[in-house]
Amino acid sequence: MTTELSTTTWPTRELILLEASRLFAVRGYRGTSTHDIAAAVGVRQPSLYKHFASKQEIAEELLRRDLTAGIDALERLAADGGGAAVELYRYLQWEVRYVRSTPFDLRALYLDEILDLPEFEEGRAMNARYSALLRSIIERGIQSGEFLDLEVSFACQVIDAIVLETIRGTADRSAAHAVDEPDLAASFVLRGLLRAPSRLTRVRGAARTLDR
Repeated sequence: MTTELSTTTWPTRELILLEASRLFAVRGYRGTSTHDIAAAVGVRQPSLYKHFASKQEIAEELLRRDLTAGIDALERLAADGGGAAVELYRYLQWEVRYVRSTPFDLRALYLDEILDLPEFEEGRAMNARYSALLRSIIERGIQSGEFLDLEVSFACQVIDAIVLETIRGTADRSAAHAVDEPDLAASFVLRGLLRAPSRLTRVRGAARTLDR
């Protein structure tokens, strides 16, 4: 069962980000204007410009928030330790929970053209930092013998595909999702990466201990 998102007490700046994320997801970044966003929020364009000077600034803020959250999570989990397998398991759980809980529609940020546009240099740099942290977990897992000796880029592509599919699945906010979806996603990836898949139970237990 899902709970309807209440935005009645949100400040205007947050409502602009929320409605812009929804419009970007449906119409695309290029197909959305500041007039469209202002109308969705229920304010005039001059009011919108008090918070954001342009549509690009709105999209940049959405990217900055989302990528900062992912980078912070990866750095925090690495600092907690436990080994590459435990780090990756915990990260995947965090990512699925995060995507399912954020009120912002992330689809246009990663399933549309935004990161390919030349003006989003900061977003590409942050995305590269995020990708490097994720790649580091895979590399350390291979070097330690926890993971199979496979192509790191392929492993990252599989993880990205699961994350992107989770983002795509948020389109219907009323849809029911498995309660254990974070564990299902994390376990699916780890079974494919672990040199000894039978270790998954121990990885899961260590992750739960660190999450307490």
